[in-house]
Formats: sequence, C-alpha cells, structure tokens
Amino acid sequence: MNSAIIVAGGNSTRFGGEIPKQFVKLKGREILSFSVDTFSSHPDIDGVVIVCHTEWIEHVQEKYPRCKVVEGGKTRQDSSLAGIKAVQPGTTAVLIHDAARPLVTESIISNCLNALIDGDGSAPILDASSSLINLENDQASFVDRNTIKEVQTPQCFKTNLIMDALHSGLRGTDEIGIVLQYYPQSKLNFVAGDTRNFKVTTEFDLKLLAAIN
Repeated sequence: MNSAIIVAGGNSTRFGGEIPKQFVKLKGREILSFSVDTFSSHPDIDGVVIVCHTEWIEHVQEKYPRCKVVEGGKTRQDSSLAGIKAVQPGTTAVLIHDAARPLVTESIISNCLNALIDGDGSAPILDASSSLINLENDQASFVDRNTIKEVQTPQCFKTNLIMDALHSGLRGTDEIGIVLQYYPQSKLNFVAGDTRNFKVTTEFDLKLLAAIN
C-alpha cells in the first residue's frame, strides 16, 4: 500500500504576503489542489495525507474532504513525521511531496514507485544547470557540477526506514538528506526529474507557473 504525504505547513516567509503560497489561487485553483488531484487520481496511490499549519486545518479539511489532514510541526522533519504517522495501517511506501511543487506528474510518481522496488528510497533529480563553487571562509574552491544533482520531490521511501530516520533527530532540508545521514549505505535510486516540477518560492515563480499552466 502506498500513501502520499503532501507537506503544506510552511508559512512562506520567502514568498511574502499574508496567504501561504500553497493556498494562493491560480486561475481559480489553489496551488495545493494541483498536487492533491494528481496524487489522488494516481492508480497506485491508496491514500493522501495533507500536513498543514493548525490555522489552516479547517480550511484544508473542508476543501479536500477525500484527504486526511493533520497538523504540522515546528520543522520539516516534524511535519513529515506527523504525516507518516497518519497514513493507513499497512502502508509499506510513502511519497513525501512539497505542496509548493504543483506540477508533479503521474509519470514521476510512477517512476519513483518503480525505482523503490529494489531500493530503500527514490526521488527525481535534475542536472545542475549553473557553474558552482564552494565558498568557505571567503576561500573559493572548484566544484564539478557533473557530480552535483538537484533533488526534487516526491521523495519515496520504505515506511519503516524513513520513520526511523525522522525519529533520529537528525536535521536536513529534505528527507533524502536525512536518510543519507542516518543510513549512509542505504540504496537510493534516482529517476529523471522535470523542470516543470519546480518549487514555487517567489512571486516570479508564481508568474512562471501561470504562464506554463
């Protein structure tokens, strides 16, 4: 059994405005609704959990009655863990997705699930498109961008492994990073990401989303 966890608990401090970006409307639809609909309609997803700030729980419950809605925590890790604890009994795989990535596709979801069959985790990735340096104490050093990848969501895991990793107390910007710290020898399989599966973090991103959708 596979469950999707859509993390929508952020307050969008980088985005600005009074409404968190996941609840901003685009052509009459909340940004959150795009990914909810994609996961809900996928034939291999058995349930969808939305994790949100306590102030938005009633709104989300009313707007998305087919989903289970739970309160998020103070950190990304806490929110993801709350979502995992809320999945249906018997769930063997969870896909953790950013609510601010509205254009996730059915094929990305399917590819991540297929990649998990012989692995502990999976995620979509993209090649780095810009030149990179490492800057530490004002000293720059070379970085080979061919070895650097951008990790998107959904990030898919065997339920027991990600539960243990999130319980470890380790911190990171995403679940893949935490798993790599907790269990460096884990088998992670990566699939092709999609540039359209970008994360809406600024007003420009919102304009870009409106232009391509």
